[in-house]
Amino acid sequence: MSNSLLSEHILKRNFISSLFIIISVVIGISEALLMLLLDALPQWGIVLTPIQGAALDAVFLACLSAPILWWLALGPLVKRIASEQVYAEEQARLNSELRTTQFNAILDTFTSAIITIDKTGIVQGFNKAAEQIFGFNTSEITGKSINCLIPSAVAAQHDGYLQRYLDTQNPTILGKRREVDGQRKNGDIFPALLLVNPMKIAGELFFFGVIDDISETKALQAQLVQAQKLEAIGQLASGVAHEINTPIQYIGDNLSALSDNFSDIIVYQQALQDLVNETLKPQLDALVDKYDLAFILEDSPKAIQQAREGVERVAEIVKAMKTFSHIEQGQNKQTIILHEALNSALTISRNSYKYIAEIETDFSSDVGAIECYANELNQVFLNLIINAAHAIEEKQAGMGLIRIVTRKLDDKVEVLIQDNGAGIPAEIQEKVFNLFFSTKAVGKGTGQGLSLSHSIVVEKHRGKLFFESAVGVGTTFHIQLPIKLEVQ
Repeated sequence: MSNSLLSEHILKRNFISSLFIIISVVIGISEALLMLLLDALPQWGIVLTPIQGAALDAVFLACLSAPILWWLALGPLVKRIASEQVYAEEQARLNSELRTTQFNAILDTFTSAIITIDKTGIVQGFNKAAEQIFGFNTSEITGKSINCLIPSAVAAQHDGYLQRYLDTQNPTILGKRREVDGQRKNGDIFPALLLVNPMKIAGELFFFGVIDDISETKALQAQLVQAQKLEAIGQLASGVAHEINTPIQYIGDNLSALSDNFSDIIVYQQALQDLVNETLKPQLDALVDKYDLAFILEDSPKAIQQAREGVERVAEIVKAMKTFSHIEQGQNKQTIILHEALNSALTISRNSYKYIAEIETDFSSDVGAIECYANELNQVFLNLIINAAHAIEEKQAGMGLIRIVTRKLDDKVEVLIQDNGAGIPAEIQEKVFNLFFSTKAVGKGTGQGLSLSHSIVVEKHRGKLFFESAVGVGTTFHIQLPIKLEVQ
């Protein structure tokens, strides 16, 4: 029943009550006048006949009984109106609850968190999306301070905003969408977009907040930035590798020629020693000693061989850089030899493990070419190898071991990157793939490597990336990839 109908019942009841009071007052006044009249008649010398006296007595009795008669007549009506009023009030309450339920149901359809607080910062409303984003149930957060959903570092700042508005009524940040940090029930901090507006309900001031979790958006932005960096580094590395390759070939060829020539010089020196007669031999031996020819003939071939090995090493690095940094137009999928990609990643990352760990590979012969996004997959291999080196360094137990294994699993291949490093504590294992989560010292880790690796393997390649770890024993990362990549 509407509020107008409820007001109508109240008016009816009030009207009848007023009417009853007015009639009672009139009857009371009539009784008083009648009494005065009866007292005045003898003084006026008027004597009533028995019939007239009986009539006056009847009138007097009627006046006395009139309120009772009125009450008997109007009582049921008053009760009925009162009953209708109670019914109207109940219907109004039910309608109000229904409207509230319908409104809450509408709010629950929104994907954004919608939270209502009063002017003291106490939570009054909390929709389903808010429950999912923050991890609180409506029943456990309602009646608590909004600071439960804000990192402690900025909670005081929020209180200041609220008090400043109450004091000045100046909506400095109200009505403006801005980026803030939110805090989930488990203590995790996440980035969010917040829009707050004030509103009045029944004269009371409330604040209506709309919050969107932008963790995924931030992750995509980070991936885009990382991809742009990788592309720029890849192009630079490809150019550097190309520029280095030609002079390295010159040096290698010249060292090979020098090695051959020096072999001829050694043969010539031996032949000369055999041809010289006994008269000239002392003079020749003196020249050999003077210029330390014996040392030169012994040491130079070793130096040339070391130089050739160094050139071969540089050539190997250049080849790995070219393989690792290869980027096709449009970032289309490519077919690569998986073992070559792993060897290239090992070569590129050698500086991170050469004094920390030995490398052991167990490449299965039935694993060959796979379809993938080569540049990003190379980055995954590089991240996991470097992480393994850091885990071994953290353990501080001498030279460690990084083992890389490949095997075929039906229509998939699996790469295992194992280390015998410090391991990952059980209490943080579920956070390892979270963006910006890192246990490394400042400057050594950004908290993006494993998150981006997970995204590349799982989302882009439709594969799997998971791990097994024990503190003090080590960690094994499993990378499972389809042999034939289906573009989504």
